[in-house]
Amino acid sequence: MSHVGMRVSKRPRAPTLTASMRKLDPAKYRTMSWKNGGGTTTEALTLPADAGLDDFELRISMARVAASGPFSQFHGVDRTLVVTDGAGLTLETADGARVTLDRDSAPFSFTGDDPVNATLVDGPVTDFNVMTRRKALRHEVRRLSLDADEARTFVCSGELALLLVLSGTAVARGDVDLSAGDILTVTPEDGQVVIEVAMDTSARPPGWLVVDFFRR
Repeated sequence: MSHVGMRVSKRPRAPTLTASMRKLDPAKYRTMSWKNGGGTTTEALTLPADAGLDDFELRISMARVAASGPFSQFHGVDRTLVVTDGAGLTLETADGARVTLDRDSAPFSFTGDDPVNATLVDGPVTDFNVMTRRKALRHEVRRLSLDADEARTFVCSGELALLLVLSGTAVARGDVDLSAGDILTVTPEDGQVVIEVAMDTSARPPGWLVVDFFRR
C-alpha cells in the first residue's frame, strides 16, 4: 500500500470548508451559461455553497467546449484546467503564448485575470476546471496513475482535498463505490482514507486527479 501525502499548510488550520468525506451527488450539480455567454458549464461545487460567480472562494466545474472561442475572465481568481475527453484544445494567452492540452497533458494553471482564447484541435472536448479566489485560497492539481488492484491512502493536511476519478473504478473505505466522473472530497477530520482500485478491463489504466486546497 502506498501513501499520498497532502502538503501541510504553514498557517494554523481554519475551519474546514466541508464537514467530512463525501461523494458529490451529480443530481445536485448545476448547469449554467458561461460568464461570457459563449457556452455552458456544469458546476459541481462552490464554496460558500450559495456563492455566485463574483464572490466564490472555490469553484469546481466541468465544461463541454463545442466551439473555439474566448474563455470567461475571472478577476482575482487562479484557474487550473484539465482536458478529460476529446482530442484536445490549444490555449493562447494575451502575450501570444500557446499550449495544447489533451487527455494526457499535465494540469494547466493560469490566471483568470487575463484573456485566454481556446481553439479546438479536432471536435468538442470536456474539461475539468478548478478555480480559487486568490485572496482566500490557493490550489494545486496533479494527475495520479494507479495500478489495478492497488490501494492508496490519502491524508488531507490542508484545508480540503478533492479526488476526481478519470478512469477505472474504486472503493473508498470499503463502502463508497467510485467510477469515472465521480468526485470525492476529503477533510483533515477524515484521517487516513484508504481507496482500493478495482480491476479494470477498459483501454485506459485507472487514473485520478488530486486537488489540494490551502487557506491563505
